[in-house]
This record gives sequence, C-alpha cells and structure tokens, in this order.
Amino acid sequence: MTTARWLVVGFGVMVVCIGAWVVADPAALPEYATRFVSPSGLWIAVGMRLAVGALLWFTATASRTPAVLRVLGILFALSGLALAILGLERLQGIVDWGSVLAPIALRGVGLVAALVGAFLVWSVSPRRSEA
Repeated sequence: MTTARWLVVGFGVMVVCIGAWVVADPAALPEYATRFVSPSGLWIAVGMRLAVGALLWFTATASRTPAVLRVLGILFALSGLALAILGLERLQGIVDWGSVLAPIALRGVGLVAALVGAFLVWSVSPRRSEA
C-alpha cells in the first residue's frame, strides 16, 4: 500500500474512534468542537479539511470506489473553504447550536462519522488480489 493510502486508513480509523466516542458520550462532541473555536483552531480545521480533501482526491484512483472518494474529496475541500468564509463567529454559532441538540441526534452524528470512517478504511484497503 502506498503512503497516501496508509494516511487515508489512519484518518478513517481516527474518524471511527471519534464517532464511537460520540456514540458512547454524546456530550463529548460539543466539548471537542469548542477546541476549534479560536482563530488558530479555525485555520487548523480549514487546513485539515483541505488536506483530507486533496488526499482523498489523489488516492481515489487506487481505491475500490474512485468516484465516491473523489466526491468526498471535493466535499471535504469545499467544507474547508466554506469554514474559512463563514469565519469564527458563525463557527461559534454552529457549535452552540450543536451543543443543544438531543443526545440521540448527537449519537446519530457519531454513528454516521464512524460509518464514513469505516467506509474510507475499506475503500482504500487492498483487494485480496492486491495483497
């Protein structure tokens, strides 16, 4: 497996872990999100989204689902650009909105995140013929 595919696997495992954490403790998501509500945190979040978007785009050809990874890569990059445009004040509003959601809704977000992470790991893992 290439380094880029390993990076996607690492990102996917991290997302699965964070998603499982949120399913187990839904109050953890708003607490975790508040770490990014600062000027440096905002730019870290923007940079991470742009980097993951580029990584997904460039590893798409070596994956089981190239079209899906390209779309996800574009969505990650666009979410990074949108976050940069929205700015810190609106990010705070989004975090505040998320903190008042019902625990079942936050658990749903965590479950979706875990499933997306698992999909990424599966998508870039080698087929039996490649192993």
